Amino acid sequence: MKKNDKTEFMEVKPEDRKQAIITSILDWLIAIAVGVLVGILMVVFVVQRDNVYGDSMVPNLRSGYIVMTDKISTYFDNYDRGDIVILDGENMEGYNHEEYLIKRIIGLPGETVRIADGHVYIREAGAEDFYMLDEPYIDASVETYVMSWGMERGYDEITLGEDEYYCLGDNRPVSNDSRNLGPFSADRIKGIAFLIIYPFNAITFL
Repeated sequence: MKKNDKTEFMEVKPEDRKQAIITSILDWLIAIAVGVLVGILMVVFVVQRDNVYGDSMVPNLRSGYIVMTDKISTYFDNYDRGDIVILDGENMEGYNHEEYLIKRIIGLPGETVRIADGHVYIREAGAEDFYMLDEPYIDASVETYVMSWGMERGYDEITLGEDEYYCLGDNRPVSNDSRNLGPFSADRIKGIAFLIIYPFNAITFL
């Protein structure tokens, strides 16, 4: 810089500095509020975290696991056989807990589910014959039976209504499911578990 060059300094008035600080704080508050709102909307309408209690889904899910659950599918009743779902068992005969259940969809609306000889059989809507369901998610040694309570109510062979799902736990000997409680209506399905997020050594998509 030459000696005869003049440097101009812009004077910042105290009131301008104060206004800039206020504007900056408001920008941060708006960003935080938007983030919180998006988070709330995500939890209410898109995904949620669910804790697994009990051993009814062993070996695939164990007590203490935490899963992420997709809620969008519930708005369209968009479910497939094999989906692991969160279920509301409130007021169902045979269930007296406050916690939601977590089970796997076995039978779809309009199908007939038969449990016999330790296996699950499916007759699809409009079909004449049953086929034995292939269940790779359970141990080969596990057999499926219906207790007398369920048999008295016809849950060992049942044709599902247009919005009913037959759901079982993977750990058949200990699971309280459609064999005792009957089919679950679509409005009882609260989400589809799609990801294990805890414990960290078990993180995987379902």
